[in-house]
Amino acid sequence: MKKRDRAYRLFADLRIPEFYTCVQCGACASICTAASLDKRYNPRRLVECLITGGDIEDFPLEKCFYCYACKYTCSKGNSVADIVKVLRENAELDVNCEEECRDEVHCNSLYESGLCVTVDTHTPDKFQEWGSTWENIHGDMKKFRSELGLEGLYRKVPQKSLDEIREIVDITVNKRYNEAGEIKDVKKTIPTNKIYLFHSCIADAHYPGVTESIKYVFERLGIDYIDDPRHSTCTGFAHYSGKIPFSTLLTVNARNFALAEEVGYPNIAPVCHTCYGVLMESAGILKSELGKRVNEEVLSKVNRSYKGEANIAHVSEILWAQRDRIKVKIKHRLNGLRVATHTGCHYAKMFRKYAIPNLLDDLVSVTGSKPVEYAEKNLCCGLGFGHTIEQEQRHLTREITYRKLMSVKDAGADVVLVACSGCQMTLDRNQELIERESGEEIGLPIVNYAQLIALAMGADAYKVVGTQTHSVALEAVLELVDVM
Repeated sequence: MKKRDRAYRLFADLRIPEFYTCVQCGACASICTAASLDKRYNPRRLVECLITGGDIEDFPLEKCFYCYACKYTCSKGNSVADIVKVLRENAELDVNCEEECRDEVHCNSLYESGLCVTVDTHTPDKFQEWGSTWENIHGDMKKFRSELGLEGLYRKVPQKSLDEIREIVDITVNKRYNEAGEIKDVKKTIPTNKIYLFHSCIADAHYPGVTESIKYVFERLGIDYIDDPRHSTCTGFAHYSGKIPFSTLLTVNARNFALAEEVGYPNIAPVCHTCYGVLMESAGILKSELGKRVNEEVLSKVNRSYKGEANIAHVSEILWAQRDRIKVKIKHRLNGLRVATHTGCHYAKMFRKYAIPNLLDDLVSVTGSKPVEYAEKNLCCGLGFGHTIEQEQRHLTREITYRKLMSVKDAGADVVLVACSGCQMTLDRNQELIERESGEEIGLPIVNYAQLIALAMGADAYKVVGTQTHSVALEAVLELVDVM
């Protein structure tokens, strides 16, 4: 692609702000996860080349973890992660996306099941790095889901909804929404009722007890919510891996928003932090002029229309606002349990101004557990999306995950608490191989905040919380606090 065309396409994309405001301070490079592993990946240098017309042909764009540390630290509000995302999309403009999409397992999974990730997409033969623990869990997942009162291997999206999703994919897979404009500010409130529970495909595939724990807590607090089987995945995992185009992501989520509006539950509560980031970004974009095009050109074909009323609040925020009521419902005080919290990048860094500081630490304290500070608290988990999908890049994930886990271990924590299913999968599933490669014993259980709260409220560890689906067993830790 010519340098002039590259710059034009960046400026024509409403997701990219005026990056000429960059003052070349280097803050992004100092905090960049990818730069810590590869000196060739220098986000400050990338922006400099884009401004001056320098050569970026050999710049390793694929190394970006999309952790948004660059956006978090930039005084001008620039996001090199978004620039990389759009550059990579534009590099594939001439590819036959429809044919390629059918060949990509995560995109094909969206077409076939309405979900990007199912248990079948992460079979042990495709993810040998996760070792014997994942092989055993994968083989027993249908039984484990049955123990949780769930049918089959994944959430079933009704056929009519699947037909709508497939039509949207067919229309948008080669459609491009590259046009100038401005993403509108999203007004956000933390709701107490009329909550549309938005499933995470990774949580449902790997840790179905997470969503069951959320429902358990919601119901004991009397929170008004709906669990609508018609909504699809947010498509974030596959989109950030370059498997699903932005046009499909945006339109699929416009449909998800329309469903929530139609049933009168406009407060969308994602289970996963990547879903949160994708939905927040989509909501802002759809408030622009582009929203009209999405409604007119695509959603109208499936008899849907998004009015722009969606309010996005992560489930953890809803429970944080209810923490005094949760405290009253606690049956098992988890006194003495030392918990290291990890906040997903697409919550804390992607939308910094909306994030609640110390949210997870506050929820930990409600259970009687003690939050533990550690040096690498703000470090990405290492998921990296494409780093996880592409086998030759998985070592990059493990290098970051190892740093994260050893920092937690050094701080003396008993367990790591997360709010993102992608983070949970990364920190949990990779430990077996990391221990073999490093010679270090880690053995840190990774638990979702809702699982911890549900356990403290008296939920069954197997029939609700689903601890049997974890690679690193949680039982020994829970025995310490008399929960098991």
